[in-house]
This record gives sequence, structure tokens and C-alpha cells, in this order.
Amino acid sequence: MIAYSGWIGGPLGGLLLALHLALMLALAPLLRGAIDAGAARLGGAAPPPVLLRWCLILAQARRQGLRAAIGCATGGADLPPGLALAAALAACALVPSFALGLPSAGLSDLLALVTLLGAARLAALLPGLAAGVAASGRQAVGGIVALALAQTVFPLLLAVAMLATGSTTLDAMLTRLHDPELAGSRTPLVLAALSLLLAGSDAPAPGSPPFGLSPNPAPDPPADAGGRDRAALDLASDLSLLAWLTLAGDLAWPAALALPGEVLGGVPAALPGAILAWLARTALLAGALVAARALVLAPDRAARARLLLALLLALLAVVVLFAGRDFG
Repeated sequence: MIAYSGWIGGPLGGLLLALHLALMLALAPLLRGAIDAGAARLGGAAPPPVLLRWCLILAQARRQGLRAAIGCATGGADLPPGLALAAALAACALVPSFALGLPSAGLSDLLALVTLLGAARLAALLPGLAAGVAASGRQAVGGIVALALAQTVFPLLLAVAMLATGSTTLDAMLTRLHDPELAGSRTPLVLAALSLLLAGSDAPAPGSPPFGLSPNPAPDPPADAGGRDRAALDLASDLSLLAWLTLAGDLAWPAALALPGEVLGGVPAALPGAILAWLARTALLAGALVAARALVLAPDRAARARLLLALLLALLAVVVLFAGRDFG
């Protein structure tokens, strides 16, 4: 059986972690732009340019935004956008993209990761509760309700991960899933990955406005959020979506991640192949998410149907896990 093989320390570990975070930061707005373009095309609208998302974030970051309503609602103008971005960045640091055993591996508990992503979503919703922005307030309340309902899914998924691999530390789980002896645990984890994708992601429904997020679970930043606040909220939303997609891809295809021994052993194709595999599975999952919402989930019922389907998949993962065990 493959044992947990530690982490990649020293300068190489720090360099790989910096590369991981740089790729996440660079890819997140591009992924959102591609998803928005795909959703618009499937909804019959003209697709926006993929790079437009990055351009808007950079343009907002250079502007002085309005912060009065956000300050009234939270007691601090900069607090919710900063918290959302910090939580999303921390979550991205914990979820492995192309290699296992990075310096953040010891902190990559699945519960901590889900908590950080939930905190990022909640912090992004708080500005919508400011007085005087009724439309954003209704969206924010709907998003908070959806976030609360999603908590019924995550305990089941944590139980599946613990029973399937004996650990809730993401790095250790994925390392053990390289072992052929755990092949029977992969089917429930694939179901768990699909459930996570539906419960956690916030990709837009087909026909939604460009760069508009679906009403649940994460609404658009409020109308008075501009400048750096708007840029921080948009980037946090994009990073959270990429983290959910990466987490689902890791659980579904753990063998695509490079092991520490392969990296330290100098396998030439280990890192480039793992990075390409991460990009490929992320694009595949993003396309599947947009297609599912176009073909199955109507925009008006998408949030409730998505959470119900996520719960059913989580329950099915538990059933399949126990059905495949030998209790004799």
C-alpha cells in the first residue's frame, strides 16, 4: 500500500507552491470568462471575450469605488471584500492542482478547505445586505439561504472521504488513492466530486448576463461596490470557483497529480504533464457544468435543483461505498 510520503520541502517546495498560486491567480478570471462565454453561447447570446473578465478586474482595481453602504452594513468598508479574497486565496493554497506534497499539504484538511470556501462566499454576500440596495439584498439573502442548505451536503462528503481513505487530509487522501488496493473507493469519490461541484460552484446559468453570477449561491457584488472592493469580490469569486473545480477534479482523477517522489526523483515529464492534466480536467469539468445547466437545470429552478441533486449524489456515494465493502 502506498503510504503518505511527506512533502516537498526547501526552496523547491516554496517555488512549486508559488507556481501553484500564480497559476491559480492567472487562470481563475480566464476560467470565469470562458464559462461566461460558453453560458452566453448556449443561451443564444453573443459570447463576451474571454479576456474581458481580467480587463474589468484590473480596471476596477485602478478605480476609487463607493464604499458607504458596505461600511454601514458591516462596520468596516474594506472588511468583507478583503476577507472574501483572503479566504479564497487560502483555499487555493490548500487544494493541490498539479503536485502533492507542497508545503501547504499538512494544512489541507478537507473540512478546513470547505470552511474557507464557505467563508469566502459568505463574506462576498455580506455587502449585499447593506441598507439602500434592495435588489442586491434579496440576492444576498437567497445566497445565504443556499449556503446554509449546502451544509447538509458537506458532512456526508466528509464521511465518504474518511471512510474511503481513512483520512480527511486532502493531500494524504489523494496520495493513498494512487494505490491500486483502493480502486474500489474511487467510484464513491467520483460521486462525491460531482456532488461538490454542484453544491459548491457558482458558474452562471445559460442566458445570464455577461459576468453575472447565478442568483444562488453567490450574487453579483452590490451596485455600490466599485473600485478595489469590486475587483476583490470578483477575483475572490473566480478563485473560489476554480478551487471547487480543482477539488472535484482531484477527487475524480487523483492519479493525474504528481507524487513527491516523482518530483524529487527528477522525472522529466512529471510536472509539465501534471499541469496539462490539471488544465484539461478543469476545462472538462467547467464545460460539463455549463452544459448540465443548459440541458437539465432551468435558470429559475437551478439553485434548488442543484442542491437537491448534490444531496442525492452524496447519499449515493455513501451507499456505493458501503455496498462495495466486504463485511465478512
